[in-house]
Amino acid sequence: MDSTKNATMSGERIIEPIAAFEPSHLFLSSIVAVQVFSATAKPNWYKAGYLNQAIPVPFSLGLALGEFRFISLYTPVIINFLHFPSDYQVSFEVPKYFQDCTFKIWEFADN
Repeated sequence: MDSTKNATMSGERIIEPIAAFEPSHLFLSSIVAVQVFSATAKPNWYKAGYLNQAIPVPFSLGLALGEFRFISLYTPVIINFLHFPSDYQVSFEVPKYFQDCTFKIWEFADN
């Protein structure tokens, strides 16, 4: 999955921050790779945000928070979710001061 979002701006001021990235894909592998970019990030920024794992819970209660991981800007990272290895969704939360963000996630296929 590859998606780009922009904050709603008024001049130099952010009016509406970037909403969380919430792919509808149901991940079946415990291993994913993530990379995050921002064209307008300042050179000293290293924090891209947090990747949250969401686990379906029984009885139509929706999703529960599983593991979450800190993600750095630009640096690709491979994550192995250990506690809930399959049948999960993810969301990625961007800091409120980002003007733009590109979020990429790949699922490793089990052979």
